[in-house]
Amino acid sequence: MSKNGHKGNGKKEPPHVRLYDWLTDSAAWLDLSTDARALYVLLKKKYRGMNNGRIILSVRQAAENLKVSKTSASKAIVELQAHGFIEVVIVGNFDSRKDGRASEWRLTEHVCDVSGELPTKRFMSWAPGRNFTVPQGGRSVPQGGQSVPQGGLIDQRIPRTVPLRGP
Repeated sequence: MSKNGHKGNGKKEPPHVRLYDWLTDSAAWLDLSTDARALYVLLKKKYRGMNNGRIILSVRQAAENLKVSKTSASKAIVELQAHGFIEVVIVGNFDSRKDGRASEWRLTEHVCDVSGELPTKRFMSWAPGRNFTVPQGGRSVPQGGQSVPQGGLIDQRIPRTVPLRGP
């Protein structure tokens, strides 16, 4: 007798990254560089179905994973933002942040698990020569604190705080 998954079926899919035809056929996807496409796949791999808005990836980590320079990784991040595929939720900055964390990202293709915002799929309205505005610099943490909605976290499995490193 085979064991069934929690939904009653015995066929549990191994972890995978799914890119739909409507996404890869979009004008925004076709305009992306290969570095930006590879970075999107990396971000999508880090998405686990409940952490959109909390996908942690620094420029250094992206460069190491993609085997490119930090400059190329940074350009790929900006390109994905300008084409509407990703949005930054919390800007990472190791100089001014006390906890020294990397940026936290949201894929616009999916519901934001932090705020509950519906998918915007901004990349579908992208047109050649009309890039979306990419914020330069900005606050590390919004003025009101972390980007947690008024009523608390949507998913209680996401920790409210991150412990500080060191003694």
